[in-house]
Amino acid sequence: MRTEILNRVGYDIFTKKGTDISVSIVYITPEIAKNYLSYNTKNRTKSDNSISFLTQQMKKGLFIENGESIVFDKNMTLTDGQHRLMAIIKSGKSYHIPVVKNVNIKSMATYDTGRNRSASDVLSINGYQYPNLISAFIKLIYKYEVKGSTSACASSWNRTDVQTNQQILNYCKANYDWIHKMVIEVTAIYNKSEFKVLSKSNFCYIAYMLGGKKPNAKVYEFMKNLYGLARTEDTATSYLYGKLYKSKINKEPLGFYWLLGMSIKAYNYFIDGNPSVRFFKFNAEQELPKINN
Repeated sequence: MRTEILNRVGYDIFTKKGTDISVSIVYITPEIAKNYLSYNTKNRTKSDNSISFLTQQMKKGLFIENGESIVFDKNMTLTDGQHRLMAIIKSGKSYHIPVVKNVNIKSMATYDTGRNRSASDVLSINGYQYPNLISAFIKLIYKYEVKGSTSACASSWNRTDVQTNQQILNYCKANYDWIHKMVIEVTAIYNKSEFKVLSKSNFCYIAYMLGGKKPNAKVYEFMKNLYGLARTEDTATSYLYGKLYKSKINKEPLGFYWLLGMSIKAYNYFIDGNPSVRFFKFNAEQELPKINN
């Protein structure tokens, strides 16, 4: 069967192209990693953040043998893999990793020039709907709930705020039922609104922050007010909507952590009878207020 397939695609002894490149699977221990790094003479400047991130992934058992290789050129100079090797040493872990040798000495300039596979790519490949929105939503949960970030920018990330694609996929698998339901609810409100004062991922996180994995009707009614669909003038939600609207119009972004605090305060007013409120504030240097239920 194998011979028939090779013959069908025209692969025979006459079409083979010779190469000096060799590939082998090596169980790289910290000792072997140290040896390989002795050939690290022309690599890019090391990134302490990358090394720390990979080290933590290895210590937590989250680093996966994914086939990504360690590469040496024809002069036996290490051209790709220094951060993984350094992390192996720091973590004390060992992994089966392909080792490629004898590549072109100019090969280093071609590494990492393509687009890396994103978390949304991974979710899409695994058949999940709304992959872009869900991946962004899961990242916000990790950043602001798990890590307790007070960052003013929801869309900026550093290595301590970001999960691996596998972690995001695992979280999605374990929580897809409630995430998918929330995404459907949020998308319906978002699509009805004439002016998009919040992104859908930010909307999802605020709904999650206020109501957990199963927000009740009151939370979604509040979000409709915050989006201007059911707004009552001179209330806390109306005041916050006005802030968001002006921010969009004037292209002056508001801090996301500030928005979380303001949303909690507006929601507390809302469920307490939605009284007349012309002004309220939240200091972004404070802890988030307690959510009343």
